[in-house]
Amino acid sequence: MIKILNLLKRLALFFVGMIIMQIGVALFLKTNIGSDPFTLFTQGLAFILDKTPGNANMIISVILFCLILLIEKSRINIGTIICVVGVGPIIDLGVKVISFFPITSLNIVLKMLLVVFGCALISIGFSILSASKVGMAPNDIVSFIIKDKTNFQYRWIRMTLDISFLIIGFLLGGVFGIGTLISALLTGPFIQFCLPYGKKFVNAIVKDRVEDGEVKNKMYL
Repeated sequence: MIKILNLLKRLALFFVGMIIMQIGVALFLKTNIGSDPFTLFTQGLAFILDKTPGNANMIISVILFCLILLIEKSRINIGTIICVVGVGPIIDLGVKVISFFPITSLNIVLKMLLVVFGCALISIGFSILSASKVGMAPNDIVSFIIKDKTNFQYRWIRMTLDISFLIIGFLLGGVFGIGTLISALLTGPFIQFCLPYGKKFVNAIVKDRVEDGEVKNKMYL
C-alpha cells in the first residue's frame, strides 16, 4: 500500500514538473525571440505543418516513442507515456493562457527577462520531474540509447542532437534569436542549481529515500 501511495505521489510530482516546464516553453514561444533547440524544432515543424506547437510536439514524441519501442522498449515507462500524451496539450494551453498578457508588445529587454524566467521555470520543472523517477520524455531517452549503442560521451551526443534540432528547426521556419543564446547559456547552469532542491522537494513529499542511480516504482510496458 505504501509503495502504491508513493508511486501515485511520484506520478503527481512528475505531472507538476512537466506542467512547470511547459509553461516555460510557452513563454519562449510567446516572446518569439528564440528558444531552446528542441522548442525551436517544434516551432519550425508547427509552421510547416500548419499545426499548433503542442500538436507538433506530440507528432515528434509519437514518432520517437515508436522508434524507442522498436529499438529498446525497456526504457519506456509510465512517465514516458505521460510525456507523449500530455506535453503537447499543456504547451498549447500554456500558450493560450499567456496570450492574455501583452507579451508580444513588450520591448526586447523585457522579452529577454521573460526568456530568463522561462529558463528558470524549465529548470525547476525538470528538477522535480527528474527526481520523481518515473521516466523521461522520448527525446531525452534517445540520447541515452545512442550513448549505449555507440559508447560516445553523453555531452557530445546531446550537443550534436541540439545543434541538429536547431538547424532543422531554423530551416523549417523556427525563430533563432537572442532567446536561443540566453537559453543555451542559462538552462544548463540553472538545472544544475535546481536538481538537488528538486530531489529534496520530492523526497520530502514521498518520504521514500532512493539511492542515486537506483530507480524504484517503475512501470514498464
